[in-house]
Amino acid sequence: MRRLAGAALAVLLLAGCAAEAPATDITVTKFVDGDTITLSTGDTVRFIGIDTPERGVCGYKEATAALKKIVDGKPVVLAGGARTDKDRYGRILRYVSVDGKDVGLQMIQGGWAIARYDSRDGYGRHPLQTEYIRADAQTPNHCETKAAG
Repeated sequence: MRRLAGAALAVLLLAGCAAEAPATDITVTKFVDGDTITLSTGDTVRFIGIDTPERGVCGYKEATAALKKIVDGKPVVLAGGARTDKDRYGRILRYVSVDGKDVGLQMIQGGWAIARYDSRDGYGRHPLQTEYIRADAQTPNHCETKAAG
């Protein structure tokens, strides 16, 4: 079984977020946008703690392409950490890791996502909130409006 490695694993385990499944079993079959994917299991996953531009907003195509470049064809590892298991649309809420690296953090560091949907927005604190906010503050976004929606 492949697991998260290094600091990301330590942060998630300390926060009580264990990897859910062997990475070799789960891949992405559809990229909805830069923060939502459909898996080979049939589940739709909304990334915890990040937001990317929606369809029709500056950066939508680029953020989706950036996520695809990071994840496409690679096995993914999921970890919980949100206050609830699913959002109001029925999507499961998870951190997503590839090759031992947190994909949400990579999207923020690449300027394609912002730190959002956390205790500042009334959604509850998540285990990587501080790290995401710090990365967001240090990273310029590709669009003036940042992410919308």
